[in-house]
Amino acid sequence: MKLEHFGMAEPGDCRLVFTADAEELERAITAEQAAPDAPQAEEDLLTAAVNRTILEGFSALYEQITAEYGVTPVTDPDFELLAVNRAEGFRAGAQFYALPPLALGRYTGFVQAVEPHLIRQLTIEMEINRHHGDEERAADAAGKAALRQQVARELYAQRCVQAKARAEKEVIWQLGDEVTGPLPKQLVGGNYFAEQRQFNLSLQANGINFDQFLKVRGQTVEEFRTWMHTQAERKLRSWLGLLLVAEAEGLQPTETEVTAALTDWNEKLDGERTFPANDARKVRQRLMRAKATAFVLEHSTLTPPPAEPVVQELPQK
Repeated sequence: MKLEHFGMAEPGDCRLVFTADAEELERAITAEQAAPDAPQAEEDLLTAAVNRTILEGFSALYEQITAEYGVTPVTDPDFELLAVNRAEGFRAGAQFYALPPLALGRYTGFVQAVEPHLIRQLTIEMEINRHHGDEERAADAAGKAALRQQVARELYAQRCVQAKARAEKEVIWQLGDEVTGPLPKQLVGGNYFAEQRQFNLSLQANGINFDQFLKVRGQTVEEFRTWMHTQAERKLRSWLGLLLVAEAEGLQPTETEVTAALTDWNEKLDGERTFPANDARKVRQRLMRAKATAFVLEHSTLTPPPAEPVVQELPQK
């Protein structure tokens, strides 16, 4: 497999063209024909063989590109078949995004309040009805008051945990505000659409209508889209910023840690397996982000929530 061309449409937007000769392609065709449920049609066979060749042979070319051009990939490559012929091999293109030339400002000293959501009296009553028996609910006034206080404290403890997790995320998003410099437009756009898909799934899971959501937020469709685009870019800058923090503080994982993580591959965290060099890159960067997140949080301040829960009373009739 040989590199024919490498360039950047804009900083971080990496494009390349590469070729594989007829011998490489024929080896892959032979392997495909020997596999169970081998493709029968010539076009399907060639497609499968090209995919096999890339997955098995692209790693060395990928490592050559990252070393020779000094780029740090941050996304999986997308491949495009340009031409294929059994007598000559194939020609293909690939695109991936690399860490662009960004500037990292401060990455310590962030301050974020831990703010649990308000507890409504109605929530307490529903919790009592779900989890406490008739005898507890039939107690005297003092017993009922004590039960409500107990349930309120339990709910508050849960909400404090949730609020701390939200505050930690906000600290990392504050890091994103300190990452400056241009980002590849398509990378930003892809991240925006990923956030939008996640948002739509969340609405569906909670049975919430989009118009109702906008009414509660007091936003128009355009205002919401602008807000989401801003949030998506902020998260992207945070994600890239964590890699910059890891580089600045020497928080790279050891090869032993990377090998162990590859062995214990978790699809939910790392996505679909691709080819060895890229899989190692994904695992290594996940570990770097985890170490950098811990470092930033350790050197930031989460102001604690109130000691006692605030309960919103039921309206008087």
